[in-house]
Amino acid sequence: MLAYKISEEQTKKLKNLQIKFEETKFLIEAFNTDKKNFIKKQSLISNIGASTRIENALLTDTEIEWIDTSIATALNTGFLYQQKYIKDKLSKDKERSIEEVAGYREAIQIVFDSYQDFVPLREADIKGLHREILKYYPKANHYLGKYKTHSNSVIETNHNTKTKKIILKTADPGIITETSMVELINWFNATLKETTWVLPLAVELVFRFLAIHPFQDGNGRISRLLFQLALLSDPTFEKVVPFVALDRIIEKTRNQYYLVLRKCSDGEFSVDPKTYKIQYFLDYMIKLLLESVDNLHYYAKKYDNYIQLAETSLKILTFFKERPEHSIQTQDIFQKLNIPKRTIQYSLNQLIKFEFLQKFGKGPASRYKLVF
Repeated sequence: MLAYKISEEQTKKLKNLQIKFEETKFLIEAFNTDKKNFIKKQSLISNIGASTRIENALLTDTEIEWIDTSIATALNTGFLYQQKYIKDKLSKDKERSIEEVAGYREAIQIVFDSYQDFVPLREADIKGLHREILKYYPKANHYLGKYKTHSNSVIETNHNTKTKKIILKTADPGIITETSMVELINWFNATLKETTWVLPLAVELVFRFLAIHPFQDGNGRISRLLFQLALLSDPTFEKVVPFVALDRIIEKTRNQYYLVLRKCSDGEFSVDPKTYKIQYFLDYMIKLLLESVDNLHYYAKKYDNYIQLAETSLKILTFFKERPEHSIQTQDIFQKLNIPKRTIQYSLNQLIKFEFLQKFGKGPASRYKLVF
C-alpha cells in the first residue's frame, strides 16, 4: 500500500487527469502513422534534451535532434560509429553532454520499446538502465550499474551565481542504501498489483528512489525513466506517454521541482517512508501531466505545418538541421545550394511563419537559426 493518504481533492484531480488522457489517447489513435512517428520523435528529442539539461548538460533540442538523426541514419547505426563525427561538429565543451545524451537516448528507447519486460521490476533492471545512461562517459566506467560508495546529496546549482544548495540529504552508502532499494522494489511490485491509480504509485516510487539516491551519478535521469516505466503499466498512460515530453515540463519548472522535493522530506532521507509528505509531489506531478498534453498539441500543429512546406523550403530546412549550432545568412544558403535568392527568401519567410526558423537582425546582415 501507499505510504501516504490521497485526499478527496486529489482523487477528483486523478479522475479528471484520467479523463484528459483518455481523450488524448483517442486523439492520437486518429492520427496517421507519419504524424504519430513525427510527434513521437519530437517528444523523444525533447525528453532527452530536458532530462540531460536538468543534470547540467549543455545541448539544445536542435543539437540533440541532429545527433539523433546522425546516429539513426548512419550505415552502421549506433553512437560509437558516429562519435567522432558528432564531436567534431559540436563545440569541445559539449563533449560530456554529447556522451550523456547518447546514453540517455538509448535508455529511454529501451523503456518505450520494452516496458513490459520491466514488470515485475528487478534490481538488475534499474542497474542496467544506469549502465545505459552512462556507458559512453569514460569516467563513469568504474561505477556503472553499482550502488554508491560515497555519500551524496541532491544539490541545486544556481547557474547565474554558481552557488549550490543541498536539497536532500540522501541515504548513507552501504547496507542502508542496499536494504532500502530491495524494500522499495518489493513494495512497488506488490503495490502495483493492487493499486487503483498508477500515478500515486509512480510518484512514491520516484520520491523514495530520489531520497535513497543509490548511484554515485545519474539518479535524476534514472528517476525520470522509472516514472515513465511506472506510468506505462497503465493502459491509458501507455498509449499517451511516448507522445508527451514529460521531462520538458520538469525542466521548465525546475525550481518548483526542487522545492517540492525538499518539502516532502524536510531535506533528509528516512528509513520509514510514512514520514514523507509525498502528497505534495503528487500534486506537482498531476499538474505536470496535465500540462504535458499541450506538448502533444504543439507537435501535432508542427507536423501539420511541416507537410505544407514546399520542396525548396524542405531542402533549406535540411541545410539548417545539418548545422545545428550555426546562425546562417542568405548568402551561405545561396553559395551551398545554388537556389535563386528570391526563392530562398520566400522559403525563409515560410519557415519563420511556421516557426521552424527564427530571424536575428535586419536587412542583408540578417541571420537565421533553427527553432525546436
